[in-house]
Formats: sequence, C-alpha cells, structure tokens
Amino acid sequence: ATTEIPANQFELELEFIQCLASPAYLHHLATTGVFQEAAFLEYLEYLQYWKKPEYVKYLSYPHCLYFLDLLLNNPTFRRELANIPFRNFVHEQQFYSWQHRARTLSGQGLPPEEVKAEEIPVKEEEKEEEDI
Repeated sequence: ATTEIPANQFELELEFIQCLASPAYLHHLATTGVFQEAAFLEYLEYLQYWKKPEYVKYLSYPHCLYFLDLLLNNPTFRRELANIPFRNFVHEQQFYSWQHRARTLSGQGLPPEEVKAEEIPVKEEEKEEEDI
C-alpha cells in the first residue's frame, strides 16, 4: 500500500512548521502526549529540511526552527512544555527576544549620533497650514 502525497503538501508542512513558533501550540502538543511518540519525533526530524535556504525563505516565523531544534534535542524541553508556568515562561522569553530584535533592526535604541534622521516630505496642504 503506497501513501499518496497530497497536492498541497508544501502548504501543509509550511503551516505546521510555523505553528511550532507558538508556545501555546507546543503546550497543546505536549499535553496530548505526541512528544513521546517515536513517529512524531521522526516527523519533526524530517521537517529539518526547512532550514535549507531554498525553503527557509518561505517562513514568516523563523523562530519555529529554534523550537524545532529544542524539540528534537532536548527531552526536558519537550516534557516541561506540558506545564503552564513553563509555557508562559517560554512565551515571555520569545516576546523579549522579538522586542529586542525589533528595537535593534529598526534602529531604535542606537545612540542618537548613529541614527540618521530622515526628512519626511510635507504635503503642500500641511505647509500652508503651518504658514497660517
């Protein structure tokens, strides 16, 4: 018996791998017991192909790859995800990571001399209002 590959396999796997970026979803998986199933861990192993450049470019939530590594290599992480306080801790740390990254990438938090002020064009109507 051969298993047919669904025509939308790429989309299904893309959606699933990105769900791994959600600590709430990871908590759900942990509480269902799938992290103890060899077949599920093998599936996670298979999903490592998303780290390749030709696939990673499709990810909107690349943090899922970090959690994928933790799920594959850290049994303690898999076990602790079933605990709500740990899930909340992971979520908080993820938020702080995003917050730091957003500040760093957008230029906020840099010393003022390193930030180049961009001149914002003013519409003609606004110029006239300023003159009044």
